Order: sequence, then structure tokens, then C-alpha cells
Amino acid sequence: MKITTCFAASAFALAAGSVSAQTLTYATGFPPGSDAVKAAETYAAAMEEHSGGDLGVTVFPMSLLSFAETSSGLRDGMADIGWVATAYFPAEYPHTNLIAELSLLTAQDEVEGREGLAYAGAMAEYIFGGCDGCRAEFAAQNQVFTGAASSTPYGLQCTDPVTSLDDLSGKRLRVAGSQWSRWAEAVGATAVSLPLNEVYEGLSQGVIDCVITSAPEITNMGLIDVIGAVDMSTPGGVYAANGPINMNAQTWAGLDDAGRESALRAGAAFAADVSWRYEEGAERGLAAAQDQGIEMTEAGADLAQATSDFIAADVETIAEYYSSQYGIENASEIVAEFRPILTKWIELTADVSSAEELEQLYWDEVYSDVDQSSYGM
Repeated sequence: MKITTCFAASAFALAAGSVSAQTLTYATGFPPGSDAVKAAETYAAAMEEHSGGDLGVTVFPMSLLSFAETSSGLRDGMADIGWVATAYFPAEYPHTNLIAELSLLTAQDEVEGREGLAYAGAMAEYIFGGCDGCRAEFAAQNQVFTGAASSTPYGLQCTDPVTSLDDLSGKRLRVAGSQWSRWAEAVGATAVSLPLNEVYEGLSQGVIDCVITSAPEITNMGLIDVIGAVDMSTPGGVYAANGPINMNAQTWAGLDDAGRESALRAGAAFAADVSWRYEEGAERGLAAAQDQGIEMTEAGADLAQATSDFIAADVETIAEYYSSQYGIENASEIVAEFRPILTKWIELTADVSSAEELEQLYWDEVYSDVDQSSYGM
């Protein structure tokens, strides 16, 4: 069954085919050479291939728009496509952030090593086909969601070792979402909101003591030079609050059906490439940290138990929080709808052995079901 959705068509529609044979601009806050930028280059190649050369993509890493600028810049047409980190904009994207925050569930599932692969598939399936609120909030920002991405699990990367509740007491932790803010508070630390581009400086200048992030960022963001200890055992969860290839709505509407299908096929390629690169990048990042003499630690018994208790309770807290804070009346229903989708994707990705296999899985299970003639129009 094809997925069909329709939001604010009158505001977005342009003549079909108006951007055919055109090079589109892609903005990302990640630096050149990072895994996310390499995946964007894969996306550009896939767009050209699937469109028969009618569509190209020029990637602008850490230049055209920063993470903090991408949402509004994409809305205003400063780029055709961009990586929208929705957690930066909680009021604009509450539905998307709600389902992304459920990622701490992966810390308790039997999914070690495939968390990001599963979550990217589950997010794409639910946003494309089940989350009307997600698509509506993207449409309100003049954007169309065309694919998902997810990090590997989040852990603590700190200037000094942190293994216990006492160690964490009073520490300033850079967080990338409110679930980690709540965790920081639960374990006696202080959550700090800081753009990813500013984390290096924040650690080097003592503005923050730790960053809660994924292992690939040890090398992707150069954190290897400013951290002294890494604990990837806690708090867990993945970063999935993304519209990593969101498209300006006029750009999307200006494509013909073949162009939109090419964009969706390229979206599946991007999702697979970036998620797979992050899985491989986690191993490289940790190995590089060890070679640098950075201390590898694990949470002590008190911190591990506090984290487990927090995750068990936070599922209910998330629904209550988004209901009271952002007026999402069906927050509990969204949680209930998403959990079996995540479970399904944990099973689907358990035996995936390559990015190519993952791309085919994403295409067959999700992206090919999107009706390019009506979706986002």
C-alpha cells in the first residue's frame, strides 16, 4: 500500500519538473571528512544515478548553514536539502522529538550493535506512514521529510573519568535531547545545551565536563584532543531526532514524479550509508581513543542501577512531558504505536551484514511505499 499524505499543498506547489536537470544544494553542520558528510556524498551520487543525471547534489559541509541555522535556512530556501537536528528546536518539532526520545529503550533491548540501524528504519516507517503530527510540523517549516538517520549508542566522553554517582554529582554534561537532560538530573549532574559544533571548545575551556554523544564523534568532531575518559556503557540511547535530508517544500513540489522517486531512492541510500558508517565509525573512534591513551571506563554498580531505573520510568515521563509541555494529546498513543515498530526493526536489522543490504531493506520495507505523486504535496 502506497503512503499518501497531503499538507499545505497550496503553499508549496510549483510546476512539475521545474528543477529537473538541476543541481540541488545540501547543507550540513558536520565538518568535511566526517561520516555524515561522506554519507551525503553517497546520497549525491545516488541521486544522480537514480535520476539518470537529471538531478545532482552539491554538499556544503559546515559552511552554508550551521546546525542552528539549517531549519530556518531550509524553510527560507537558502538550501534545497539540509540536515535538520530537530532536538535543537523543541517547540517546532515536538512529535518528531517525542519518538526520537524513546531511543533509550534500546539500552534495555537485545539489540547491541544494531541500535542505530533499527532506529533509523523505525523512525522512517513511522514518520512516513504513521505520524501525521511529524509530517505536519515539517510542513509548517516549509520542509518535506525524505529520510531518517540514527547514531550509534550515546555514552559519556569526559575530561576526567566518571564511573559513579559521586563522580557525576555537579558535573556539567552537554546533552542532545531532553531524555538525556532528564537522565543528567536523575544522576545528580547538570545538563547543558550546546551546539555540537561548539562542544570541542566547551570541553577544552572547561565550560562542560562531559559530552553525551556517540563514539564516532571522538574523531568526527575532533573530541579525541580534549577528552581524557570514555564510558560507552551509560546512559545509552541513540540520537534519532533528525530530518537529515529534509527538502525545501518548493524544491520537492518542483520535482516530477520520477525526480521525487529518485530522491526517495537516494534517501534510502543515505539512511543506510550514514547508519552503517556510524556503526563502523564507533569502532574506529574507540580504537583511536585507546591508541591516544584515553581511559576506557564502565559505569559502576550504583550508576548502572540508577540508569536502568531511570529508563524504566522515563517511558511514562516522556508521554506526560510532551502532553503537558507541547499539548500533544495523543502522546501515550504515539508511544504505544511506535514501540512495536521499533521491535520489528530490531528483528529486521539483526542479521544485516552490509550497507548495501541495509539500503535494500530500507527501500523494500519503507521508502518504496511512499507515493511520490502525492506525498508532501
